[in-house]
Amino acid sequence: MLSLIDSCSLDISIDLDSNRLVCGENVKHNGCNRVKLQSIQPSLLNKSLSYPEDVYDVYQKICNVDDSVIDQTDISYDVILLPTGLLGVEYVKTHIYYTPETDDTQTSCFVEVQYGVLTVIMQKNQPKKDIYDFETHVDEASLVRLYKGERMSIPQGYYYTFINTEETSTIFVRLHRREGIADYNMLKRERGMAYYCIRKNAKQEIVLNPAYRNTPRITMCGAQEVNEKECTIPLYQLLKQQLDTVVNTLWA
Repeated sequence: MLSLIDSCSLDISIDLDSNRLVCGENVKHNGCNRVKLQSIQPSLLNKSLSYPEDVYDVYQKICNVDDSVIDQTDISYDVILLPTGLLGVEYVKTHIYYTPETDDTQTSCFVEVQYGVLTVIMQKNQPKKDIYDFETHVDEASLVRLYKGERMSIPQGYYYTFINTEETSTIFVRLHRREGIADYNMLKRERGMAYYCIRKNAKQEIVLNPAYRNTPRITMCGAQEVNEKECTIPLYQLLKQQLDTVVNTLWA
């Protein structure tokens, strides 16, 4: 059993044998969403896969019982358990997420790694010129590698997905105000994002999606290159401390 209390300040543990979250008596959540392969199939390189039936688990809106005020907001502190393995030749990954750019905030979500290594692929597409512009072009894209204790914010206007390329499970927090799963009907013609992360000859490789045009080279970076300042306290603790002004302090 792996305790996460020191890294996230919540009395939760992970049973690595069964890949399940175990909550202490003072911790509650809104249930476990077991994400099915079928639901992420539009984003896969191989759309004909039928195994595994379940891909990963999301424990939604976790908080301490004494912090029930958090549960009454539109903020959701989710823990995602991303197992090791492959989806065909691709590494295991999550849904594609997307939050359109709005005036009220600049951030789509915050991510904090609790165990393992997390790979995040982000891409921002160029605006369509007009209704007759049928080609999709990527404006910029990056691959960010996060290790235990590291975190990052993801801006609005980017498509992104989380990937586990390691030999052990990856456990991370996603703090968000909107679920933000991308509209796969909008991505149907593109067949997912512009970049697929695959295993080839026992190595990680990024391959391009041919449905996109003139795709730029993806930029590789680490947490120190995407964060303005170093993480000093767990994300949940920061949320508690700044709850009254959370929109201004976290989503500014």
